Amino acid sequence: MKKFYSVFIVSLLMFSLQGKSQIACNPDFTHNFITGSTVQFIPVNTSTAVQHYWKFGDGSAPSNAVSPSHSYAPGIYNVKHFVVINDPNGVQLCNDSTTRVITIQQGACNLNASFTSQNSTSNPLQIYFVNTSSGFNPGDSIRWTFGDGTVSYDINPSHIYTSPGTYNVCLRVKKQNSVATAFPCVSEICHAVTVTSPTLSCNLQVYFATQNDPAQPGHIYFSNQSIGYVAGDSVKWNFGDGTFAYTYNTDHTYSAPGTYTVCLTIKKNNNAGTAPCIRTYCKIVTVAAPCNLVAGFTWTGTASSPYTYLFTNTSAPLSTTDSVRWTFGDGTSSNSVNPNHTYAQPGTYIVCLRVQQRTAAGVLTNCIKEICQTIIVQGICNIQPAFTWQADAQNTKKIYFTNTTASSPANAGVTWFFGDGTSASTWNAIHTYAQAGTYNVCLRIQFGACITYHCDSVTVTLPPVTCMDLANFHTVPTTVAGTYTTFVANNIFTDVQYTWTFGDGTGMQGPTATHQYAAPGTYTVCLTAYRNNTCASTKCMTITVPALFNCNNITIGFTNVPNPTMPNSVKFTATSNATITNQVWTITKTPATAAMPPVTINANNPTHVFTVAGYYNVCLQATYSNGCVKHYCRTIYVSMTASSPALCTMQVYPNPASSSVNAIVSLTQPLVLNAYIYNNMNMLVAQKVQQGVIGNNTITMNISNLTPGVYTLKVVYGNQVCNATFIKQ
Repeated sequence: MKKFYSVFIVSLLMFSLQGKSQIACNPDFTHNFITGSTVQFIPVNTSTAVQHYWKFGDGSAPSNAVSPSHSYAPGIYNVKHFVVINDPNGVQLCNDSTTRVITIQQGACNLNASFTSQNSTSNPLQIYFVNTSSGFNPGDSIRWTFGDGTVSYDINPSHIYTSPGTYNVCLRVKKQNSVATAFPCVSEICHAVTVTSPTLSCNLQVYFATQNDPAQPGHIYFSNQSIGYVAGDSVKWNFGDGTFAYTYNTDHTYSAPGTYTVCLTIKKNNNAGTAPCIRTYCKIVTVAAPCNLVAGFTWTGTASSPYTYLFTNTSAPLSTTDSVRWTFGDGTSSNSVNPNHTYAQPGTYIVCLRVQQRTAAGVLTNCIKEICQTIIVQGICNIQPAFTWQADAQNTKKIYFTNTTASSPANAGVTWFFGDGTSASTWNAIHTYAQAGTYNVCLRIQFGACITYHCDSVTVTLPPVTCMDLANFHTVPTTVAGTYTTFVANNIFTDVQYTWTFGDGTGMQGPTATHQYAAPGTYTVCLTAYRNNTCASTKCMTITVPALFNCNNITIGFTNVPNPTMPNSVKFTATSNATITNQVWTITKTPATAAMPPVTINANNPTHVFTVAGYYNVCLQATYSNGCVKHYCRTIYVSMTASSPALCTMQVYPNPASSSVNAIVSLTQPLVLNAYIYNNMNMLVAQKVQQGVIGNNTITMNISNLTPGVYTLKVVYGNQVCNATFIKQ
């Protein structure tokens, strides 16, 4: 025996030096479990001209048997199979090897993988596989490998090969709730499956797909996806409950839950072949009992330990026999209904609750719901932000901010929010405002998971007016239709005389003036301010009077997008079908309280930091170059943390839109996407249902028939509700 091994290894070395042979050795193999720890290995190539060599991966003596059996201790092993083929003169024609990993269970594991296969009568390249494993329960992990580089995770899949041949098909089954040791409860079996060439006498390939109706349990849509069907061919659906249908596509409502074998048969009525061209495809359809389970939970901290949290299971309906599993985001888990959990350190954790209902007999059902929420475990946080401020003596719009925070670590993060959409990250800050007003300034201190805020109102006043500045003026929007323009002096005093010239040969006196130009064009407007013989100044401005257009055709709206890491910082963006020249935003707490007066922001597309969570009424006043003034208000919800699961925002494009509008929704699991469009009267004007897949999903809505105006797109999936506002041109 040792001499054979020596010759065999020498042959392997010669082969590695000479290069790969042109003869196909096919060293692949399958294996079956004779007992729980004894495995029989079966080579795919069983020709008598083949020499076999097996290494079992556990350090035991190798074997040169054709189909050896070997007993293992529990563990995971790499089994290697060598194959050598020589011609009658002893010249080596082929030398190759392959390696497979097998798992030998530890302890009791009643799982025994097995399956059968059947060639399709309609397509010889299509094989139906039926999982006949014993000890298998719903929810156990399944993985099929079809020998052509593709896989499936269905219980009873069908697979269409691209070419005929012999393929090594393997089924691997793993118990879902097996003990998490190095040797989980896993069983695997492989069979060689032969795929024949398709005949050309009948090109009909029958197949269909199913889609459950999410709104009506037991109602299933059947989509005919057959190839080779033409109008006039006969179609018959057998739903497996004694009922039939004869349309190309169909739907059916089952009266009771259960497992049904649904078959689609198509017969070509004008087939040119001599034999009838009839093909049938069958699929097992499972109709589950209605699952009205809604998973949910809440949590609270404890006063005794800042890292300990009490989790309350609010799932409904919930029975004491139902399966409950918590994962706390730190690698630990619990099966208690309402567990307590202590984290080792502060941080952000994703906590998930999975509930699976049982029958009255204690058997697990397919009614499974899961919910995940993000919680922030705060450390001991004693930082108390504080600051003072002072205006510059020469420029009152320039404010000096002094950070007076106590007990702050040297490497703590500092962020200033100046209330006009800008920010800074220095310990002390200097900020120059564009215009006077009252601003809500916030100082944010962060050290690890410890985040604290301090906000205060800062009043910015105008600088002293010099004699040269008396004649400064500006234009203001006017609601009067036509080519009217209103001019206002920036500095109004009772002892100053104001004289206007409008550039068209006319003039007027007074600190404010409204003038109508006879025609559109470009004009030079001047203001002369006279106080006395030693104090007088003149300033001029060039204005363009546009052609008149209808204010009623202008539409307006806005979007609000929270910062992903700090959701109480919200970016507002105005949307309109015309260019906005000035924006004024008013933010009011709902319901209004004396402690939180309305905030007014005179800035284009600002970012505002909210100090209290809740609902706010946000109003936008937009001014246009022709003097039109438009108002739009909407109520939004603001969260102080990133753990609010019921609300979300999304971007739509294009915006404004004319014929269609698109939205992108990202999913971590396949869910049904329900999209709705509401007008500004909150009336439903369009809707769409789309099956979502894992990853990014693009939802396209046709809006060509909608009238111009502001609309809201709402997408509902799982326990999420996403909203976005857009304008229809």
